[in-house]
Amino acid sequence: MPDHSTPQLTRPLTSRARRNHSCSLAFLCELFLLFALLAPTHTFAQGAFGGLGGVTGPESLNATSISVQVRGADGSKLSSMAIVNLSNSIGQIVLSQTTFGSQTVFQVGAGAYVIDVEVFGYEKVRTQTEVSSANPHQAVVVTLKPDTSNGMNYVAPAGVALSPKAQKELSKAVESLQTNKNDEAIRRLESAHQLAPAHPDILYLLGAVYEKKQDLPSALKYWNQAIQLSPGHLSSLLACADSYLRKSEPENARKYLDAAIKVAPNSWRANSLMATYLLYQKSYAEAVAHAQRALELGKEQARSTLLILGQALAAQHQNAQAVAALKDYLATKPPQQQAQAAEKILARLSASPSGPTVASVAGVTTSYENFAVSSDDADIPLTAEALRWLPPNVDDAVPAVEPGVSCPADEVLKNVSARVKDLPALVDRYSATEILHQENVNNSGYADDFENLSFNYLASIREIKSKFGEFLDVQEYRNGSTGNDMFPNKMASTGLPSIVLIFHPWLISDFDTKCEGLSRANGKFAWQVYFRQKKDAESRIRQYRVGGHVYPIALKGRAWIDANTFQVIRLETDLRESRPDLRLATEHLAMEYAPVQFKSRKEILWLPATAEFYAIFHGQRFHRRHTFVDYILFSVDDKQKIGEPPKTKTQAAVPGEKKSSN
Repeated sequence: MPDHSTPQLTRPLTSRARRNHSCSLAFLCELFLLFALLAPTHTFAQGAFGGLGGVTGPESLNATSISVQVRGADGSKLSSMAIVNLSNSIGQIVLSQTTFGSQTVFQVGAGAYVIDVEVFGYEKVRTQTEVSSANPHQAVVVTLKPDTSNGMNYVAPAGVALSPKAQKELSKAVESLQTNKNDEAIRRLESAHQLAPAHPDILYLLGAVYEKKQDLPSALKYWNQAIQLSPGHLSSLLACADSYLRKSEPENARKYLDAAIKVAPNSWRANSLMATYLLYQKSYAEAVAHAQRALELGKEQARSTLLILGQALAAQHQNAQAVAALKDYLATKPPQQQAQAAEKILARLSASPSGPTVASVAGVTTSYENFAVSSDDADIPLTAEALRWLPPNVDDAVPAVEPGVSCPADEVLKNVSARVKDLPALVDRYSATEILHQENVNNSGYADDFENLSFNYLASIREIKSKFGEFLDVQEYRNGSTGNDMFPNKMASTGLPSIVLIFHPWLISDFDTKCEGLSRANGKFAWQVYFRQKKDAESRIRQYRVGGHVYPIALKGRAWIDANTFQVIRLETDLRESRPDLRLATEHLAMEYAPVQFKSRKEILWLPATAEFYAIFHGQRFHRRHTFVDYILFSVDDKQKIGEPPKTKTQAAVPGEKKSSN
């Protein structure tokens, strides 16, 4: 949170609303098989091809010529094949050639020419030049930009060069593919693959042709081979994810989506497919956030994502926004099957009372997706002896406060909310080294085994506002993944640092709050604030995801807020009540925050320093200590260390005591 927009929140679900909620989700299930039909088929570079000439080397220049040199986005020679079309001044293609060693040379007569350069995965480039007796030899350098129009930020494989013969086979294959000569394309691609077996583009194209032939097992085989050669091959990652979603196998799609988001976080296609996956998983707030991100990045190309967005909004009872998204989708003239599905949802929404305009919060969850129920430990009575390892519940006792000091509750909440809300405005994302210490606790309340892990941690908090609503998107990555396989017992404790968002203006109305007085925390004066989830407010700050289902978890807790800066110094939470339906007996979280100073600016961000997490879940008892060090704020280049809080004078007057200088 910085030292120094308010979306509205989802209406809490009453018991009747929950029944209606379950009923309203039924019609969404009818659409799950339509997800795959939303995505455009894999596109290939389009262009008019004349006869593809052979490669001409620079040593064979005649009286007048044009040399075209193709460079990647970083200015280096392009290792991939490029198709270069040379047209005259009236638009007729004179010659078409492919590059070799990033260059091709046209032997032409004097005149004005238009040069079109086309490379799979890059934006098409057009430029002009002119040759004459005064300037007989023109050298044109073309620098490419990654093509984001189809959601693929392509990066050519390093160190994989194509021979002239392989380039020719590949160009002929692309030409056959564009004219739907699939068997001819396969023959050409297999020939190119024999000549360049380590080139992932050829394998990707082979997969794409087999997909067109409705042979999905073969397509997946080639795409996975491309990924083995180049783990960041975005086209293949997205193709695999898309195919599994089309097969209604979302769990198989997840690993490809995680990798794709890591490679290209600004790919609209990756975000759109992730939104589809999350809709399958009923993670509606997260689906909305990724769908909004896809629309923001892809604009017109991403309009098919509106159907995903509309369904996710409808599932959250954000009816007005859902109707707007679905009407926008129908305005794009989608295929008949999808249009009918959207119209059916609109009819259901119009027959239901519209919910309030609300905001979603995505990403703050604890995931136990891969939890093996068959290996559960039996529950045992929660005796005092067995609970010796647990810290006190926040309701067990009220920590001491300074006598005679009244608390300006409204001012405290207003200021702490402003600090929390400023965080996404000052830093897009931050990374750190996360050190995880895990203790498994036995039935006697003692730790009997330990495990220590370390992750590269990346987090981002974004506010997204559009006519479809206002959304708080929280994303966490560990070693580039959002999965939970890396955690002990494959049980992931995620979203813990984001628990401070309880005090975000969009969320604080979900809680009853009470300022208990002026206390001390970490040697500072701090306002002590108790909070408790309202009975009629469904939790949007804490969720458990078990076996693909999401369960809101109501919390209560206490926070210590610096009396001078209104930053959260410490925060503790407990379950408002246990959850026998989840076999979740208890959960306790204690967060400590510390300042990280911008070196190039005056702002100080208060970011997580430690998180102590205790839980008894499905008979398993464990304690985890998360420690965050070596912060890097993405607005600066060097590491930012957590240090001691700044030494400022307190503004709180304490009777009978001098003002602290700490």
